[in-house]
Amino acid sequence: MSFFHSLSETFSREAPKYKTLSLPKHRVDVDYDEKPIVTGEAYCRIWLVEMRLAKDVEWFKQRYPVVHAAVRFNHGGKSVIIPYLAAPGQLEKSIADNLDKVIQCNYPLTSLFPFNDGLVELQAGLFSIANNDSIGKFIKTMGRFSELLPVPELSSVIKLAEPIYRGIEDLLDIGERRLELGYQQTFSEADGGGSNSLKAGYFAAILAQDNKINNDNLCIVKDSLCLGSPGTTKTFERDGKPLEGYSYMLFRIEKRPTQDWESLTSIKELVNKAQEAVLDGKYEVVKTIFLPTIKASIYQSPDVTKADRKQMVLKIEDFLRELGLQAVKVQKRSLNSIMRRPLPQTDAVREAELASLEQLFQQNGQ
Repeated sequence: MSFFHSLSETFSREAPKYKTLSLPKHRVDVDYDEKPIVTGEAYCRIWLVEMRLAKDVEWFKQRYPVVHAAVRFNHGGKSVIIPYLAAPGQLEKSIADNLDKVIQCNYPLTSLFPFNDGLVELQAGLFSIANNDSIGKFIKTMGRFSELLPVPELSSVIKLAEPIYRGIEDLLDIGERRLELGYQQTFSEADGGGSNSLKAGYFAAILAQDNKINNDNLCIVKDSLCLGSPGTTKTFERDGKPLEGYSYMLFRIEKRPTQDWESLTSIKELVNKAQEAVLDGKYEVVKTIFLPTIKASIYQSPDVTKADRKQMVLKIEDFLRELGLQAVKVQKRSLNSIMRRPLPQTDAVREAELASLEQLFQQNGQ
């Protein structure tokens, strides 16, 4: 049995009564695009925004709080699991003897990843682990390692994900741990037929009976879960007060139309070298070596959405042509600057070439 599945059973079996909900857009103090994400057209990042530890556990005296999260999604045609562990040291800096206060986490649980196909699954558990020096050191070590994963170019560190996940598995197996609050959800693409479409917004898991808190009063003010005036107006921004007396975890899904282009190291280096070759007058080298390599790298990259593959190729090719292939002298540009340029017009020949590339790499599982 996989650890992911094992934790799912643990949540179902051991988790105390809790409520989960997604906050509607009119109950959030910032604007965002709430349309469900269509596969291949956007980038996502999942955040643990905030949490609260109620005073019902002897935190930091008898037991340590540990937040373990794991996000599973398709990356480059393969299912990957990105683990995260918020160690006691990180939490203790925020609360120490200040229990039942808000902990502003803002931990990215994932990097900015393209949602190209499949499902996105999230598991998150607030565990308490008995105070033990050796386990405490292990927790801190795994926490430091897990911070290496939410980096802009996920493919550069993906090999670290599995050993870190197994280390967290060992930690939760050997420690005297207790599940205080667990949350799991599976998100699907737009038009999936349910209410669990992957889309930007806030959602929470609260350790409370469902009838103890009126959902209509819950709201988000400055990335904090609050109770405020109900309704569709923004009155809650003025009278909203932090939700007190309950342990909870608040999450956010971030949606972006573009990638952090400068983070795509390998593609960026190829584009820089191609620009240098153009400026050196090596036009044939650019046409026969650099451009084909750049195109293949883009279509093979698991960090680029399907929709952006074509745009990247067209914009880079157009800029290189402007830089020197047509004897027009302009300055070198960063990849980010190139991607901000308007999409150039294309013709049937280029469209056919890009369609062939798409088909080729789809057959190879990209």
